[in-house]
Amino acid sequence: MSLDATTAIVPGTGYIYLGNPDTAKPALITDPLAPGAGWSNLGHTSRDSMPSLTRDGSDPTTLGSWQNSKLRQTSPDITYGITFSSIQADKTALQLYFGAGPSAMQSDGSIRIPAAPVPQIKALLVILVDGSNFVPLWHPRVSLLGSDAVKLDAENWFELPIKGTFLASTLIDGAIGEWAALLGTAS
Repeated sequence: MSLDATTAIVPGTGYIYLGNPDTAKPALITDPLAPGAGWSNLGHTSRDSMPSLTRDGSDPTTLGSWQNSKLRQTSPDITYGITFSSIQADKTALQLYFGAGPSAMQSDGSIRIPAAPVPQIKALLVILVDGSNFVPLWHPRVSLLGSDAVKLDAENWFELPIKGTFLASTLIDGAIGEWAALLGTAS
């Protein structure tokens, strides 16, 4: 691998899009604001609580023999995901936070909060943007649900913290997603 400063990215801006489970990866993204059909912008997310890509699980274990103390390493059980905070108290963010499907929306615009939340399964497309460069992160199946308490602060945004767990998809042979190399916007 060579040193290539043009592929270093500072994600100063970004967008989170949702689609139906197993929505196909966009064939060609030329504009981070228009990833293609089937994707809906989640809306504003917190800049103070930037999205975080998570990795949880065990470390590999080194197994040895009498003859070789480092004969083999086990494959660890790893779960990957994302956390972010929506600052829009709209129906999509509330459904994700409370684990409530579309039937929880009431005719007056309120949401009926279920006693037993159900994670909402969606396709997720996150686009990291650095000037005219961007990196799309696509996950066809993500389990989304509120992750923390909502804290009220008179001087900051009302934030709905949401956690997503990347799930296997038959669309990509049981893998959990695909990340693109650095792309540039159309001039």
